[in-house]
Amino acid sequence: MGLFCWLPFRRKRRDEERAAAEEAFAARYHRFKLVLNAWAKLQEVMTEMELALCCVHPFGMQTVRSLCTRITTQVYQCIRQLDELAPGRYPELFARFDAIQAEVSAIVYGRPATMDGPLALPLGHPDLTLPDLADPALTRLGELRAALAPRDGEAAAPATPVTSGMSGGGVPDGFIITAAACQRLFRHQALQEEIGRRVQASGGIRPDNLLDLSPSIVGLIQAAEVPDEVADALMDALYALRKRMAARPGVQERDMRLLLRGRVWPQGSTGAAENTDDDAGGMTLWGPSIPLFEQGSGPDAQSDRQRVLDALRATLALKYSPQAIAYRRNRGLRDAGTCVCVGCFAVEAPVAGGIAYTGNPLHARDTSVHVYAARGLSEAVEDGAHDVDAYHVCRVGGSVRLRSIAPRAEAATGEVLPVLPVLDDAAARAVAELALAVEERCGLPQEIDWLLEPDGSVSLLHARPLPAPRAHLPESYAESEAEDAAQTECPPPALLDGGITAGPGVVAGPVHIVRQRDDVRSFPDGAVLVVERDLADWGMLLDRASAVVAERGRISSQLAAVAREFGKPAVFGPFRQGSPLDLLEQGAMVTVHGDVGVVYPGRIEAFIESAPHECNFMPGSPVLQALDAAAHHMLPLTLDPDSPDFKSANCRTFHDLGRFCHEKAVAEMFRFGSQQRHAPQRVKQLQCDVPKQFWVVNLDDGFDGDVNGPLVPIARVASVPMRTLWRGMNAVPWQGPPPVDAKGFLSVMFEATANPHLDPAAQSAFFTERNYFMVSRNYCSLHSRFGFHFVAVESLVGDRTPENYVVFQLRGGAANIERRVRRVEFVAGLLGEFGFACTVRRDALSARIENLPQPDALRMLLVAGYMTIHTRQLDMIMNDGPQLAERRASMLADCRRLLEEADLAAAAEAEQAMSGDDARPRRAVDPAAPI
Repeated sequence: MGLFCWLPFRRKRRDEERAAAEEAFAARYHRFKLVLNAWAKLQEVMTEMELALCCVHPFGMQTVRSLCTRITTQVYQCIRQLDELAPGRYPELFARFDAIQAEVSAIVYGRPATMDGPLALPLGHPDLTLPDLADPALTRLGELRAALAPRDGEAAAPATPVTSGMSGGGVPDGFIITAAACQRLFRHQALQEEIGRRVQASGGIRPDNLLDLSPSIVGLIQAAEVPDEVADALMDALYALRKRMAARPGVQERDMRLLLRGRVWPQGSTGAAENTDDDAGGMTLWGPSIPLFEQGSGPDAQSDRQRVLDALRATLALKYSPQAIAYRRNRGLRDAGTCVCVGCFAVEAPVAGGIAYTGNPLHARDTSVHVYAARGLSEAVEDGAHDVDAYHVCRVGGSVRLRSIAPRAEAATGEVLPVLPVLDDAAARAVAELALAVEERCGLPQEIDWLLEPDGSVSLLHARPLPAPRAHLPESYAESEAEDAAQTECPPPALLDGGITAGPGVVAGPVHIVRQRDDVRSFPDGAVLVVERDLADWGMLLDRASAVVAERGRISSQLAAVAREFGKPAVFGPFRQGSPLDLLEQGAMVTVHGDVGVVYPGRIEAFIESAPHECNFMPGSPVLQALDAAAHHMLPLTLDPDSPDFKSANCRTFHDLGRFCHEKAVAEMFRFGSQQRHAPQRVKQLQCDVPKQFWVVNLDDGFDGDVNGPLVPIARVASVPMRTLWRGMNAVPWQGPPPVDAKGFLSVMFEATANPHLDPAAQSAFFTERNYFMVSRNYCSLHSRFGFHFVAVESLVGDRTPENYVVFQLRGGAANIERRVRRVEFVAGLLGEFGFACTVRRDALSARIENLPQPDALRMLLVAGYMTIHTRQLDMIMNDGPQLAERRASMLADCRRLLEEADLAAAAEAEQAMSGDDARPRRAVDPAAPI
């Protein structure tokens, strides 16, 4: 082959190799970009997990699982895309991923151990004290039954004030369907798994889907099959109870009922001491009341069996009522970590029922017994849907010193009927004596649920320690006005006053009136819940409401009790001015002074600052413990990139895996680009006079023609946003770290040596770690690390204004978390001065501005470049107010001067363009030119 024939072949071959190299580079860059995207998303989700660990807001296991799933997904994407970049080079990554994922899954998805033990036991049976077999309150009820009741042939103990007409004194006979039986029912035919699947399919437990999710799960449980062994144990226990009751004279002629009462409580709380509030976190499920005796009933009667099993399923389904779900979420309880059992009691159809406190749940100085009564069962007092009478009974002498009789109304016509009290003084005194007897036995003030049977006997259904009230509440509105005057010179006139305090505290929020269940879908976080009655159903909103205002209500209702437990102010009418539903405006800001039952217009800071905060149950809760255990396998960064141990086999956490993939992906990309046979024009080191290496990846047309050699000067970079960003980075020389006080320096030193989330080699890598720009003519993405500080800037700037944007991201730092959080808040305040929309999550900041014309977008890039350099080590002075204010003023002045000079340069260019001297050559202002 002649020379002239061979040369075209050589040129064609060279062109084909170059095209193949360009194609290979494009494919690798695509994989590299996917690694960067996954790494960025991984950092965002890890920041969300760190924020959740701060317990700012309540959350449930769905949040924990969602965070873990999202982190797992992004880590897997990092590994998968790195494997595409470097096939087969890091096989240990998949093995380490599987091992860590298995440990995390065991924490967040693991099933509790199978409970062993009897499925049904009579009340008071010694086996009920086994761990988690029965609710502590029900177990204690069996002990009280034995303590309060006279034994056969013995006289009643002096402490026994009232004995029921039934044998057993103040506690009715019954049995308990244990937690072991209920667990078998929920595990039968994968019922619990199906519940979890429905929760996950609906996107987790959220306020907007609670009303739809709850009926779905409730219907599922009501239609579930009860295991044969559970059904047989239940019917055997019921048959034994019927036999015991039938042996008592005259019982079968009475209207005897089987009352089902479920209890949900945190697993592991049954070991609490007798005289502690081991009922904390527990919740009552008021099941149906069915006839105890049925014509032809027996252990083999199918209709009787079906009726009883339906009642059991209906009781257990209440575990997933909206208010029960919201309660567990706010308490930080795991669904899988809560036990449930059902107490079954034989009672005669009661004349009345209610609640009694052996003290005032709001005023420590009031020691009288407070009795609340309604016709029917005890839940009539708790649900808020019935008229409730109140009686205050003196401890000494038993006189009734106060009666508050609720007005009765005809349901059809609304006509007010003659007022007939639910209890006479003798019955109120009998209830008070029973409550005092329980208090004497337990040694603490008590809250009891009771029933008044037709023969005048009082039955005890539940007893728990009465939560301690606040040390001091104003006894009158006049006393409150005096306190308010001491806090603020001129308190505004009250919108509502004369109400009763159902929950103490002071809070401000926008009014949100709820008239029907569908209104809860639009209920905003932090709003003041305004309702007509204190219905238990509104408890589903207490994890979001800041306070409760009801037109009518009693402090004995479940809504009031949960509001006090959660530390939410609650004020119930009637009010002197009238109905809050008519007087309060939707969305209007009000201050609820729960201590004395007053609602003020607007937000009164003087009242709010001195009020205690609402209760936060998340610290130490089972949900937080699960998140903390999972985070131990996800968040810490234990690998040193400069260490010889920086190997895939040594990754111990998901953070390690993500960081390893990011480091190796960068190395693979630059190694590939630096090889002469593979797109040598794509990757260059930036030629600059700063003591830090920057690399430039040319995605398309980011260079001004072909650049020979390994270096590219800034003058040969054609990317407009990169040149502008570089100008902002170098416009004002960095003067080094700010003068720092001893505490700030010690904070940095301690955090650098003690915090496993920080990279120990960060300072050693300061001058050696690769920082890189990825550029095209109108696009720039900077990823940089300055010591412990991670900075990313991304921008698209062109002629199409709707597509232009600038994003600035900052995270990390060397000081403790409080100082790092203050730093990102400080930087967010600076960027906010220039129109950036800032999002702060813990110590991570993301600021974005978009839809700008090209000149304005370039001006914002100057600000982003300045912040990239000058936000370093600010965390060390975050507790020095004067120095911080001085630094803020200095940084704002620098940025504004930078923008003014850019405007002057743009104006000079525009003036030159309009001079009309077409003969004189014109040159655009170089955005990278020094100031």
